[in-house]
Amino acid sequence: MKSLLADADAAYRRGDFANALRISRPLASLDYAAAQNNLGFMYANGQGVAQDYAEALKWYRLAAAQDYAPAQYNLGFMYANGQGVEQDYAQAITWYQLAAEQGLPDVQTNLAFMYANGQGVAQDQALAAHWFERAAVQGHATAQFNLACMLASGEGVSADATSARKWFESAAAQGHTYAQFHLGLMLSQGRGVEADGVLARKWYQLAADQGDAPAQYNLGLMFAQGQGGAPDAEQSLHFFEQAAAQGHSDAHYNLGVCYAQGTGTAVDYEQALTHYRTAAALGHVQAQYNLGTLSANGFGVAQDYAEALQWYQLAADRGLAVAQFQLGAMHQAGQGVAQNSGQARHHFHSAAALGLAQAQCNLGLMYSLGQDVSQDFTLARQWYQLAADQGDALAQFNLGVLHLQGQGGAADAARAYDWFLLSAQQGNAQAQFNVGMALALGHGCARQHGQALEWLHSAADQGHSDALFNLGCLLDPGLVDPGHGNPVALAPDPAPLQRQALFYYQASADLGNTQAQHNIGVLYALGQAVPQDLAAALAHYQQAAQAGDAASQFAAAVLLDGSEGDSVASQRDQVVQLLEQAAAQGHAAAQQRLDTLQFDGVASSPDYAKLAAACKSAATQGDASAAFNLGLLLAQGLGVPADTAQAAYWYGQAAQAGIPAAMNNLAVLELQAWHSPSDAATGPASQRALAAQQALQNLEAAAAAQQADALFNLGVLCAHGLVRSRDMAQAHHYFEAAAALGHGPAQFNLAVLLAQGEGCQSDPARALELLHQAAQADEAAALYTLGRMHVLGEGLAPDAAQGLRYYEQAAALGDGAAQFNLGFMYANAQGTKQNYPLALHWYQAAAGQAPALALAPPIAASAPLAAPAALLKQAA
Repeated sequence: MKSLLADADAAYRRGDFANALRISRPLASLDYAAAQNNLGFMYANGQGVAQDYAEALKWYRLAAAQDYAPAQYNLGFMYANGQGVEQDYAQAITWYQLAAEQGLPDVQTNLAFMYANGQGVAQDQALAAHWFERAAVQGHATAQFNLACMLASGEGVSADATSARKWFESAAAQGHTYAQFHLGLMLSQGRGVEADGVLARKWYQLAADQGDAPAQYNLGLMFAQGQGGAPDAEQSLHFFEQAAAQGHSDAHYNLGVCYAQGTGTAVDYEQALTHYRTAAALGHVQAQYNLGTLSANGFGVAQDYAEALQWYQLAADRGLAVAQFQLGAMHQAGQGVAQNSGQARHHFHSAAALGLAQAQCNLGLMYSLGQDVSQDFTLARQWYQLAADQGDALAQFNLGVLHLQGQGGAADAARAYDWFLLSAQQGNAQAQFNVGMALALGHGCARQHGQALEWLHSAADQGHSDALFNLGCLLDPGLVDPGHGNPVALAPDPAPLQRQALFYYQASADLGNTQAQHNIGVLYALGQAVPQDLAAALAHYQQAAQAGDAASQFAAAVLLDGSEGDSVASQRDQVVQLLEQAAAQGHAAAQQRLDTLQFDGVASSPDYAKLAAACKSAATQGDASAAFNLGLLLAQGLGVPADTAQAAYWYGQAAQAGIPAAMNNLAVLELQAWHSPSDAATGPASQRALAAQQALQNLEAAAAAQQADALFNLGVLCAHGLVRSRDMAQAHHYFEAAAALGHGPAQFNLAVLLAQGEGCQSDPARALELLHQAAQADEAAALYTLGRMHVLGEGLAPDAAQGLRYYEQAAALGDGAAQFNLGFMYANAQGTKQNYPLALHWYQAAAGQAPALALAPPIAASAPLAAPAALLKQAA
């Protein structure tokens, strides 16, 4: 009988189903279980007979009743798949269990799948692992693979990467494609085992050779990234193409990238578009986004914002945050759709809610600037914080600005420094500049001259003109603070440092920095770092003057004017023009010199009436700068009757156009009205309070744009407790910010606070440095104070002659106390020869000032803070 069964098996294997059936039928009738099973199998599959599930079931049952395992397995298979019977997993489990107990690896594997999937039995991963293992030890590749997966994930068994690798290798060695792929994945990513790119490539290659698309794709990635061997862009492209041919969406996407960038092939936008579109049709969200980007920018296709919107929308609907962001940007700009700030904000919020740092930063910017939303610094801080916590450099920088300026919360220079530092470490040039300046000034951190230079160098290397300029200032022995052990101030030979300063000034000037151009002029005028050359000094002053720098306009005028009026007529015209330009920007010394020339009949007053008419014509046509200038003329009554209401209107127009100086000047007019005694008597309290708050908002908006006068005015408000509560620490913060921008009155007031330790720690050395800076900016109060310190020996060695020089500069700027003290010194031969005519001259000048100044003691004390009138610091 065994011989007959063997003959039947042989006939079946060679496809001779008729002979196999002829031999098996009589043996089945004799109850040979193997023959019955064979007969059932041929009826089930229609081999040699018409397919007949009922007949197949009959013969399987007869063999299964004899405990013949293959028949039990086949009977279970028919129940599991509903062949000839109603699908019944419970019955399938029963027959599989009987066959599995007899050691058949195929049935053990199927039984394991049913336990794993809960088919006909309660799901039981532990039992599934048990049956996979019983089949695996018999060499069943599929069981080995599935057991390895369970060991790798810890599902149904304790996670064991080493055992998982062993079973993957066993299955892979038998050519199991998925095992080869997973072994490559395990080794390439180091999942529980030591990463081995070379072995990973080997297993991926074997799976790829069997046509496995994920393996082909991952092999392409390894060649692209040089993992497991040298990078090979062409091989990478080859494997991406193999995977893409099988419809692998990631492979199509990567092929799009390769063709768009020319990686492993020539740039071919048409091919890139083809692969992106295929990937997009397969639901690849990044491909949909890239198609939007190509359409929006016209890469490989005609620029088409409408199509870009469609692709971005598809990607956004799939939850891609950056696509939401791009939709917001397009609605904001009106690209391919009507401009709609509400829709833009909606998309930005959606992207931000998905965690996109760029969108969170953008919302922070919108709220901090009041761009299409109500200005809200608290919300701005919140959005910046979210983005900054993700490492967004711009958000970190902007968050530092809010902390520095006390917007949306308390001012905190130390916290601002921390955020600037994080942003700077990512290469943000403006943050590097701020860190450098903070370290140079000791603002929010300890003073560190060396580190300050390093950070300024980093910003300068990116072409940051202010960093280059300040490098020059920090290396210029004529400008540095002699305190705090500054190595520049202590250098025995200043010449090399001056040459370095000149180098940085020149680099900054080449980038258009007018302050640097001015300082180069100073070096030439003084003969420092270069031979003294007044012609070269004048050339540099004039270049900066043409760019609108008031200090350079004044310096050029002084050089052209020569001494005691020896200039020729043509030069006189230039002198007058330069002085007028500087005076129009509020340069006090220029105005003083211009007044002298006009008194001598050398210069004529400008035709302000003509200027006012021109400004009004341009302003009514929407020219914001003209509106601002018209406000200036109306506020001062130049060329037109003074009219503060009209001035406020035109300042308002310019402020709405985003001119920070207009915001400041509008606030000044509003505060003047609020502080006026007549208004206090007649205006409704609620209306006046509203006006004060509006003024405060305008000042804060201008200060946010780094408008120096606005920062100064906010400091005065805090110092005097006007509109807001008196807060000397906050006053110190605002004066510090304005002083850093070169604002003379702020430098003076900051010096006073530092000298007195009010609102900050006392720092007499820095106070003296700031007084010198303010004096260089022609701040009369600073000049007067330096004169007083020299005369009385307060913090300086007594030097009446030097004090006299400072008093003369302050007096020339109209400081009544300085004029009175000069009269006293000339009358009493203090620091100079006795000279009664000059004493009389200066006493008369002082007498023309307010009575309080004329009656000051011989060495009058300066007010610790700017007088209330300083609050009305308007921007030219």
